Amino acid sequence: MKHPLPKVSIVILSKNGGDSFKRLIREIFNQKIDINYEIIIIDSGSTDSALSEIKNYPVRLFQIRPEEFKFGSVRDLGFSKARGEYIVTLSQDAIPADEKWLLNLISPFADPSIAAVQGVELKPDTSDIFFWEKVGRFYFSREHDRWLREYDGIGLSFVNAAIRREIWQKYKFGDVPMSEDKIFQKRLKENGHRIYLAEGAGVYHWHDYNLRTLIKRCENEGLGWRYAGVNYTLVDVLLDILGYKKYITLLKGILHGRVRSMTEVLFPLIRPVFLYMGNTFSTSYKF
Repeated sequence: MKHPLPKVSIVILSKNGGDSFKRLIREIFNQKIDINYEIIIIDSGSTDSALSEIKNYPVRLFQIRPEEFKFGSVRDLGFSKARGEYIVTLSQDAIPADEKWLLNLISPFADPSIAAVQGVELKPDTSDIFFWEKVGRFYFSREHDRWLREYDGIGLSFVNAAIRREIWQKYKFGDVPMSEDKIFQKRLKENGHRIYLAEGAGVYHWHDYNLRTLIKRCENEGLGWRYAGVNYTLVDVLLDILGYKKYITLLKGILHGRVRSMTEVLFPLIRPVFLYMGNTFSTSYKF
């Protein structure tokens, strides 16, 4: 007996996703939606137990060598395996907030003018979240504000998004190491396509950083902005460091015992400096 083709394909890039990845797969299969969907996983060399567990689910797993990984080309590979009309892209550590996440992410496509749908990122009420993520001020710097002003308040992020397959086939991501989401957003705008922000399609997605991982993250972000054609200058660094509002946030966080580490204290300096370093000097993504 032939099974109907899926309406939606959920594509996830994975490597050593751990318990979060296991939970993600469970939550996807708990979704309440009356359409067929498939899960496609492109794994780039996992050595943990997550892959063994997810093989108990009806997923389509494809594996590549770690040295083959680039966000653009590997996401293109995952999308090329998709059979659905709509392709959902989800980070391996993004957990659907409820059982209607997928329905709320896909429903806006009822409007044929919508090319892509952006879901939202939520923070759970746990202690292991970097202070500046918890208070919604991680992206305080000027390049991010400029992007939002230019792109109708949306910074397309493949942490939690959906795209019409025909739109992806037309523009694809290409052989870019990172920031393929922002590059793709530029192509959509240049060609008059619309992105819709689906407030009801939330995932829990968070990080904690030590000094080393924070510096790496900020340098990678700076490099990614360069791939997207965005410059972050020394003037930006100076103005972002001098802006006073974040220091008020920091002081309140310290007084209320919410700031837990010197890395969080130094963040208002670290982000601008290493965004600039990545944007100006980095030559490759730091894994």
